[in-house]
Amino acid sequence: MNNDIHDEIWVGTLLDGDARWVVARTTDLVAEAQKRHQMAPVATAALGRLMTGALLLASSLKGEEGITIRLLGDGPLGGAVAVGNAQGEVRGYVHEPLLDLPLNKAGKLDVGRAVGRGEFAVSKSLENGENYTSTVPMVSGEIAEDLVHYLLNSEQVPSAALLGVLVEKDYHVAGAAGLLIQLLPGASEESIGKIEQQIQSLSQGISKITAEGVSIEEIVQKLLGDLPYHVLEKRTARFQCSCSKEKVGTTLISLGREGFKEILEDKKAELICHFCNEHYYFNEEELIALYEQAN
Repeated sequence: MNNDIHDEIWVGTLLDGDARWVVARTTDLVAEAQKRHQMAPVATAALGRLMTGALLLASSLKGEEGITIRLLGDGPLGGAVAVGNAQGEVRGYVHEPLLDLPLNKAGKLDVGRAVGRGEFAVSKSLENGENYTSTVPMVSGEIAEDLVHYLLNSEQVPSAALLGVLVEKDYHVAGAAGLLIQLLPGASEESIGKIEQQIQSLSQGISKITAEGVSIEEIVQKLLGDLPYHVLEKRTARFQCSCSKEKVGTTLISLGREGFKEILEDKKAELICHFCNEHYYFNEEELIALYEQAN
């Protein structure tokens, strides 16, 4: 593989402005999440798709804006969360990282069964301070279909999406990527037909295309084919958590003195971040200092 290849997000327009497209290569960041959470393949595929989807949606944001997607399904995965922002940073976790399921009838990782049915919730945090959440029923639990269903029903934007994560038998993440195409107001029926035809003509899954070790430029070319497109923006993508020992300490302070007493009696504490599995250790001296700050 070319060592110069890295995770990126490209944004552009299609067919003389009839549609907007986003392509994200996310192989490295999904591998980072897999390593941090020690996930089995089906959990890796589910979280990888969800984090990639979060980056696709966050590509339309700006500045410090961010997006959170929650899978509130009834499957054995127990739900999943991914948080992405306009800088191409993403983090996430699943409730049951060690979940192992047989392959589905198509011989692929059974993400739909792992997720189950339930709600697909999207929360946006905007620069103007507004925060809002929209929730729609899941369509399949396969995530790409649920993402398209959300965009159509909550944002009234007809879209097409592909999300893929290829995990080898040794748990190695060989390829992960996503494609989102959104129709813009006034899109012609001819353009819609061309987009549908192009997606249906893809002979390889998006994760297999990415696993070949090609650059994002080549991924874009293979996915969009002969459709005339323009690239408007490029940004890097990476797994990045916002946690720190200071923030974790603030969580302990929020317990108040009464809630803190039992922790203080142990003379040490270990807290783990859900999103990145980072472990934070506090000794007795540090705990006393935090206890003094607790009201």
